[in-house]
Amino acid sequence: MASEAAEARASGAAADRPAPPSWPALRDRPARAQLRPRILEAMLEASGELGYEQVAVRHVVERSRSSRATFYKHFESKDDCFAQAYEEASEWLYRRVVEAAARQPSWREGLRAGLAELLEICAGRPALARALFVEVHAADERARARRTELMRRFAAALDTAREQFPDRSPPRVTGDFMVGAIENLISAKLMAGDAASVPDLLPGLLHFVVMQYLGEEAAWEEMTAAPLATWTARRSAAAAV
Repeated sequence: MASEAAEARASGAAADRPAPPSWPALRDRPARAQLRPRILEAMLEASGELGYEQVAVRHVVERSRSSRATFYKHFESKDDCFAQAYEEASEWLYRRVVEAAARQPSWREGLRAGLAELLEICAGRPALARALFVEVHAADERARARRTELMRRFAAALDTAREQFPDRSPPRVTGDFMVGAIENLISAKLMAGDAASVPDLLPGLLHFVVMQYLGEEAAWEEMTAAPLATWTARRSAAAAV
């Protein structure tokens, strides 16, 4: 009974979620020009579903409906393909999150919208999210370096709170610490096969991030604002697809 209830909750969450965001590089391209982006997407999806170390070029070729000759025309190796795919997808993810935040009038509202956008993307594209958050650790140095840069940029975006609230000064490591914690919590959900519940992390994440920058009273206020942020992100994600 418990497992049936869990499945029902997951089905309900999926039904309430907008269509997953499409692969950015495929938009507005003629069919012939979509071949390389299809291979990139196939690499990330296969890595997220099978695990990076288990993925072979044949898996990517089959998923992208291409050929080994076409694959090696664009990429030197599996590592090279993943690194290029990670670079494009991580930039897309960063822009989606930061732009969702930038549309809001304040840091706090931007935090709600940006975090909600991130969590909804992870729930809507679990294989892609697992590739970006989990499987990248098994990839080569080039992809791992790109991940480090992505985390640094997210931490810098979070740390803009200092500009709006100069009277508060948490330790300089706060942004890095918060981004690392968010990544770990998302990764744990993805590794457990529970991507559908990733958006449920939003109230707790808002509480802990805001507490570091603005204190306990503001942090508790964010707990009640989380449902609105989730709804807003779903509406924006649906409109952007």
